[in-house]
Amino acid sequence: MAPVTALAVLRAEIDAVLADWAWHLDHREYDDLVELFTEDALFISGAAELRGRAAIKNRYTERTVVRATRHLYSGLRVAAIGGVPNHGAADRDARPARVRARSTWVNYAANAPAPVDDVGVYLVADFDDVLTWCADSRWRISERRIIPVFRDPARAPVTA
Repeated sequence: MAPVTALAVLRAEIDAVLADWAWHLDHREYDDLVELFTEDALFISGAAELRGRAAIKNRYTERTVVRATRHLYSGLRVAAIGGVPNHGAADRDARPARVRARSTWVNYAANAPAPVDDVGVYLVADFDDVLTWCADSRWRISERRIIPVFRDPARAPVTA
């Protein structure tokens, strides 16, 4: 069996953050969701540009209809920003300060509580994320750009 590389560990750590984001969003666990972001995170989706955890949380809590969603993604690409430092065995746990993660997401959605019979794809989008290794030894999203590729406006969230 091949040894686990630093890049494989890094990719797994980033994958876990993205999976947690989808889980918390799909299960309306917004306090846990915003903890995945840095305090001053930048979140851009379409024309919406949000800064900070409170604004990000409000994006989801301002919805006036209970929404059933499931987010799936693939094609994760992870690269250290500025390159991966060259560390020896003693620095096995060292990480780059920031990484860029790119992935493609599919959002199944309905503006109704689950279970729902009439569901479809609301959005297919490319996500361009920057994650920062924080002082508490956690990766957090410091920048997220959602770039829509396909969208069904009839399945958009209902907001105030």
